[in-house]
Amino acid sequence: MPRAFKQFSEHPNLLPYEELLSILLRSDDAPVPEIAGRKLIAGQGLDDMQVSHAWYIGVSRGLIQEFSHWRAARKVRYADRSLCHKQRPENILISAPEKNADDSYTSELLLHERNELMLDHLTGQHIQGMVLAEACRQMFLAVTEHYFLDDCPSSKRYFVINLMNVRYQSFAFPLPTQIHYRVIERKQPKPDRIFIHADMDVHQSGQPVAGMEVQFTVFDDGYLSKRESKLAAQAVGNYVDFLRDELRKSAPDEIFQLSSLFAASGASPNEAPRLVTSSADPISEEVSPASVPLPQ
Repeated sequence: MPRAFKQFSEHPNLLPYEELLSILLRSDDAPVPEIAGRKLIAGQGLDDMQVSHAWYIGVSRGLIQEFSHWRAARKVRYADRSLCHKQRPENILISAPEKNADDSYTSELLLHERNELMLDHLTGQHIQGMVLAEACRQMFLAVTEHYFLDDCPSSKRYFVINLMNVRYQSFAFPLPTQIHYRVIERKQPKPDRIFIHADMDVHQSGQPVAGMEVQFTVFDDGYLSKRESKLAAQAVGNYVDFLRDELRKSAPDEIFQLSSLFAASGASPNEAPRLVTSSADPISEEVSPASVPLPQ
């Protein structure tokens, strides 16, 4: 168990990762009664490097039987970053989804100590609900990308969520956890889009602890990117209209001062204000005068 689950690792039959390393790194001839004769299994929150590091040290110490089941819960590989729509590998929460005989799909939950959702928020001993929700989101993305888009004409797709209902039935703890995914409905209303209605159950020890119902549409990126850009410009215009109305109600003098500021700076009162936003480059974004009216 990593530091993120320190409190949980204090229960019987659990061992913090740092404590395991401390035991293994004693002098070569030092006995290891804490783990001798016991079967060790790598738990949640450890990355592949940590798992391999402990295994190599343990085997080199002659603890072959103790580490014979070390990877029992780590036989699966992480889903590819492109399937989960993630850039950083530590933010991937699921294994590559596998198709079952009944046309359902299964992935293992794979937590990482440096995952974006675990870095700054951990309450109690259970796995946060938002971690399970994000794992389900990655599950429907990965299943769709891997199994349902072979006939899609575009290589670049855009997922739009229409509905997402999350249910929590019990605390989930940092133990082996499976996500089961089944499709309720799948249709292709137009050549450039696919609609899917699906449901997921999150299981621990064979019991459901959470789940999610989801409806989403997969669009051709070329179509939806243009649509999104148009809606973004419209949203900025709507906000400036709203702000103008609020200023009229609360501080009409500020509108006069704003017009005076444009005049004093040499700008035309008919020019649109420039809104500075956060961006990747980061460069100020200029709002088109055609889409953003000045306060009047």
